[in-house]
Amino acid sequence: MENEDEYELEQDASYKGSRTPTQIMEHELYIVHGGNYKSYLNSIEWDTWLQPYEPGELARVLEEAAIKSHPFNKFF
Repeated sequence: MENEDEYELEQDASYKGSRTPTQIMEHELYIVHGGNYKSYLNSIEWDTWLQPYEPGELARVLEEAAIKSHPFNKFF
């Protein structure tokens, strides 16, 4: 059964009309957005739960993580 699936995937990849993910990305970048990299990046739906930290906040979070993982943290 696995051989049939592998054969089917290989057949799909070699099909004339199919495009690879890289080809789709290049089409989006160069044809749809005219090579404008910033416009292309803005069109991508990014994960919203992962927000970048402010510089001071990042230092505080890293310090808290270091204290929690320190072997003598119960003495601090």
